[in-house]
Amino acid sequence: MVRWQSTAGLSLLMAAALAVASAPASAYVRKRTDGGIGEYWQVSCIPLAVYVNDFGQMSRDEVAKSIAAAAHTWSPTAVTCPDGASHPFLEIVPELAPANTPAPRVGYDGHNTLLFYTAEHPYPENSSIGSLTIALTSVFARADGHIVDADVQINAVDNIFANRDPGYVALGGYDPLDLQNAVTHELGHLIGLGHSCWNPFSDFDQPIDDMDAGVPPCDPPPDIVKDTVMFANIGGNGEISKRTLSPDDIRAVCEMYPATADPHACTLDSPDDGCGCSAAASPSSGVGLLLASVLAAATATYRRRRRPH
Repeated sequence: MVRWQSTAGLSLLMAAALAVASAPASAYVRKRTDGGIGEYWQVSCIPLAVYVNDFGQMSRDEVAKSIAAAAHTWSPTAVTCPDGASHPFLEIVPELAPANTPAPRVGYDGHNTLLFYTAEHPYPENSSIGSLTIALTSVFARADGHIVDADVQINAVDNIFANRDPGYVALGGYDPLDLQNAVTHELGHLIGLGHSCWNPFSDFDQPIDDMDAGVPPCDPPPDIVKDTVMFANIGGNGEISKRTLSPDDIRAVCEMYPATADPHACTLDSPDDGCGCSAAASPSSGVGLLLASVLAAATATYRRRRRPH
């Protein structure tokens, strides 16, 4: 989840900073089950159905481009591991649902979704999303850490989004958030990563990073943490830094999904899908649009307002 950064409770956060001052500055955090087991996917490909609802701030093509580029950022073809040769095996494969298709409710139904909340389709009153939330990802995992479902929710009720590629100029007096920036962060949660900083007001227990150290506070964070995709806050509407993985983000996806552990298990009905297996082709205009957007974005130079994800 991403939200605006707050200065409330600064003294408590400063105390937390002193408590973790000796911790390594560079690390990543995995989401864990109640039993402390790291969460992860047991498949090579994660299908992600995108429900636009009546979101009209961007065209369907623009939405497809932003989401496809965000998914591509975590992909084997975009990430080279620290050894300089290998690549993570996991691939996120988004597909636009047909126009005007209502989004299913968020919950464990075995159907991974990305949906937009709008004025006509607002988030539920009992939702964890509030006016300061830009996006939220719900991940459902079994006791052994095996992730079985994930839903990304974009708050377009209280926020305005755009594709802020280089040369973008805000019009109409609005200063929108970059959708690709926000979704890249949320897809980090989808694959099993937690925030790289700690907010004691939203997380009672201080998370532990891969170095077995408590993570530093979100306010004020070390610069090396603030530069990660999984940093919980956004530095302003014009932020696009989360479009690019930091060394810690790269190490995280490579260690969680090493090529040597690729299960070569796909649930997608598509030929040569890049996941190590193939199946009979099934026509899908949505996935074609998104994959074409990825190819276009890969030739270009690549979070949200200062709010937590």
